[in-house]
Amino acid sequence: MNQWIDEVSESDLYPKFLMQLQKDFDRAGIDYSIKSKMPRDLFSEMVHVLLDKLQNAFNEYLNLLYAVDVSESKIRAIKSEDSVEITEYATYLILKREWQKVWFRNKQSKK
Repeated sequence: MNQWIDEVSESDLYPKFLMQLQKDFDRAGIDYSIKSKMPRDLFSEMVHVLLDKLQNAFNEYLNLLYAVDVSESKIRAIKSEDSVEITEYATYLILKREWQKVWFRNKQSKK
């Protein structure tokens, strides 16, 4: 996780990454505006939001996983039953997948 945060922090793609994340929140029907501007803060914010969705609005949680295109098999791979651990893992997968989208799109546009 720390390696990913370092990579994202040093990239000029971070603003596009935040826009992509917000776009997928909107597509998932989650009425929430991302506030964090730094990757470490973003991770904590996302864990908080996703934990709330996992416990109180499960369909929105599932919609976000679908909108982001997180592999269902990766979510099922977590062996924990602790909601915080599940949420932290899901947050990591979501942020990693969003970063892949932005990075790949940027790489394609440079060709």
